Amino acid sequence: MGAFKNFLEPGAIAAIFTASTLVNRRRRRTESPSDTPDVESPLLPEPVVAKDTDEDGYFRSVDKGRTIQSRVLARFPFLIEIWYWLLIYWIYQGLRAISARAISGHDAIFARAERHALQILTLEHALHIDAELAIQRWVLNQAHWLMPILARVYYSHIVIGVIFFSYAYTCLKRETFRAIRRTLAFENVIAFAIITLWRCTPPRLLPEEYGFIDVLHSNHGGSAWTQNKFQLAIAAMPSLHFGNSMFIALCLIKFSPHWYLRAIAPVWPMLMAFTIVATANHFMLDAVVGACVVLTAYRFNYVMLNLLPVERVLFRLLRLEKP
Repeated sequence: MGAFKNFLEPGAIAAIFTASTLVNRRRRRTESPSDTPDVESPLLPEPVVAKDTDEDGYFRSVDKGRTIQSRVLARFPFLIEIWYWLLIYWIYQGLRAISARAISGHDAIFARAERHALQILTLEHALHIDAELAIQRWVLNQAHWLMPILARVYYSHIVIGVIFFSYAYTCLKRETFRAIRRTLAFENVIAFAIITLWRCTPPRLLPEEYGFIDVLHSNHGGSAWTQNKFQLAIAAMPSLHFGNSMFIALCLIKFSPHWYLRAIAPVWPMLMAFTIVATANHFMLDAVVGACVVLTAYRFNYVMLNLLPVERVLFRLLRLEKP
């Protein structure tokens, strides 16, 4: 089952990105070349373009000065969004892997992470929200058939995120999508700072006397994207599993033009919240902080625009124009 997932999940992501690239390909130019560019307009000088109109009166252009790679991007603009997503995902995972290797064998760090987890349990008990153990025991004793479903929910968050990313690009307004993309990047910056400065053991890794059971990792049936030898285990706080599920729901409710998606959107974060607790991967407060991280990232997503000079340099070196 684990090997099947290792092929299925990357394959699903590749299929979604391929479909989005084809769906969003440009068949004809619908905007006049004199349109005012915005902050993320083409970065190279204007190419020499022969302009004409097609039978429907739309502008079409024949590029004479563009590089081949720029022409490909102009025809398939979603390709650059795939590149952005890969950067966001792999930089974050790469930093987590480096952190995991750096702290390997440092018992004092793992002991401190365990103390932080117990502090969370103490605070939750004071707030009367320490329901993690009761929920997991109920699932294991009364609804054990739910656990395989919850495992699939837990490991599907990347695929669901990719589907949402592609949907947002295809169906939402341009500026809305860009704000979403910047939020996804900035939330990783904030989350990585927290998990580095305040490491926290998840419930499943607490000593046996606390009663939590690791139901997802003990049989090595997890995902290649989330379970490997470079996994940073003591990173329970914050929960981006819940934070991102909540962000997807809020974006759909506020921006989606499809009423049925707005109607079912709240189901995803509720299901994810139940999943992360029932599988003993996060505490209740992890989900709360995860939500705060994502909301903060959305509110201040413009911070990521400070990286535009770096992007301009890279595009010039690669002789690329942004579509």
